[in-house]
Amino acid sequence: MKAQVLNFIRQGHIRFASCDLPAKLAIYFHELDRHQIPAFREALTFFTDQGYGFASPRDFVTAAADEKVLFVSFDDNFKGWHEALGTLEACGAAATFYVNSGMFRDVAAPHVISDFFDRIRYFGDRRTLSRSELCELSAGGHTIGCHTHTHPMLSLLPRNAWDDEILASKRLLEDILGGAVDDFSFPFGMRRHFSPALRDYCSGIGFRTIATGISGQQHTVRIDPLEIHRSGWKFDLDLGGNIANLKVDSRLYARLSGRSAVG
Repeated sequence: MKAQVLNFIRQGHIRFASCDLPAKLAIYFHELDRHQIPAFREALTFFTDQGYGFASPRDFVTAAADEKVLFVSFDDNFKGWHEALGTLEACGAAATFYVNSGMFRDVAAPHVISDFFDRIRYFGDRRTLSRSELCELSAGGHTIGCHTHTHPMLSLLPRNAWDDEILASKRLLEDILGGAVDDFSFPFGMRRHFSPALRDYCSGIGFRTIATGISGQQHTVRIDPLEIHRSGWKFDLDLGGNIANLKVDSRLYARLSGRSAVG
């Protein structure tokens, strides 16, 4: 019943709240398995054909309102990202990878990685990055961001656990990369999964941008660097279905419900 209601809401928004694609778009992915590469390449090619350039989180925020920019990002920790480096280079694409720092396969125990994938409900290729592969992503011109250490639901954690999950993760990634990690995304990413206090905490420890996962917010005129709304790209939809989702303006629904009308 819940799925039917959500689909009804989605279809209603596609019909009555659809606009042209905005100039500034933020989309995000999770895994990138080999069988998904053709669809991923098709998506990148579509946007470059439409005149979009690729942007880091900070460049996305500061781009002119009428400049066509695409902020492409990935959440969690998947070896498939590293295997897609050639595809990203061939498409001229720069991406941002928000990484869970406790899951590198050259450090984490197998049961820790298995528990992680169970927690995010992913049952495909359960390989994570190594630390050297993370460095190769960074060396390839991509931005590395933080996505906590173990991917908890932060809104359920006590305040005294934030340092272990967020600050320690930031410092660990900085140690691996040898440079600052200034960008963060909330695990799960819906309004109910974070709070103003969490946002202030993240800003206070040095994050310059913070990303959510609330879809349907791409039509905002002013983008807050501490609340960049991204729309999830669904590999179970074709290109047209994903573009239809990006055209939906569901800001009112999100304000009223805390949820995405197209997520």
